[in-house]
Amino acid sequence: MLRRIIKAIIPSKGDVFFTLFVEAAANVHESANIFTAIINTTDKAHEAQLSSDLRFQRQKAVEINKRVLVQLSNQFITPIDRGDIQELSVLLLKLTKRIVKINQKLKIYSIDTKADDCLIRSATTLQNITKVLVDIMIALKNGNYERISSDDQKTDEFDDSAVEDLRHAMKEMYSGNYDTITILKLKEIYKSIENAIDTSVNIADLVMQITVKDM
Repeated sequence: MLRRIIKAIIPSKGDVFFTLFVEAAANVHESANIFTAIINTTDKAHEAQLSSDLRFQRQKAVEINKRVLVQLSNQFITPIDRGDIQELSVLLLKLTKRIVKINQKLKIYSIDTKADDCLIRSATTLQNITKVLVDIMIALKNGNYERISSDDQKTDEFDDSAVEDLRHAMKEMYSGNYDTITILKLKEIYKSIENAIDTSVNIADLVMQITVKDM
């Protein structure tokens, strides 16, 4: 209700936040796509280029968050709660940074991702859940509350899939095929992916909360 009233007063200025959220979510999803490509490539030169691309995505995320903050400082009236705008923008930035950090850990630990099918599945789950975040942000921009609710449930389903992936990974890790050091490294990688997926769920839940307040 509040959003509709504000749109009648400032029909275009407030929309910039929703446009930036869509841009930030698309940036997150592209980061997940690049990370998945890194895991699946066998070409070292291509892998290096993809890692560079991933770092560029992080910089883009920082810039988008800055633009959100600039708009917040310039606009006295906002279409949704100012605190919600800031929190949502920060979470989207944090998610991109977490995806980049997963790749950094892979490089530091020298994990052979090609030999770990569980890791590939977890990366695909991250890729899928971030695509849903793009859809959610588009639905938020368009005021499509029904779609937001449906997509929020999808993120929960992907979260359940991630839990299953992690359970299977743990079983594989303790199968006797890995030494203790490798197990510790893999656990750290999987924990980082789990944190990224949890952040994705938190973003979807926050949009759902915003929607409830806006109805």
